[in-house]
Amino acid sequence: MVVSVKKVRVYLDEKTWNRFKASVFAKHGSLRYLSQEVETVLRSEDAENALTSLSEKMGLNATGLITSSDIKKNRPKSRGPPSEEIIREMRQTRHAKVVS
Repeated sequence: MVVSVKKVRVYLDEKTWNRFKASVFAKHGSLRYLSQEVETVLRSEDAENALTSLSEKMGLNATGLITSSDIKKNRPKSRGPPSEEIIREMRQTRHAKVVS
């Protein structure tokens, strides 16, 4: 299997980069694994790819993730008064019974 790699340039805070390099050195005893560790971190942030590959391994058909805006758009419209109004009315009724 041929893996295609892409060289990239990123700009990071020096303190952050030094901490990352120190953690790579502590883990591997060398800085030769910097690229591998950067890729590992990026892959851990790629939730869609992780879910898609897991779905494929499980034999499920996954075409992508649902965003929060998709959920809000497809959310059913509420019928009746908001729950806070119902709860407020229940509390007032209960309070009126206790006081009288």
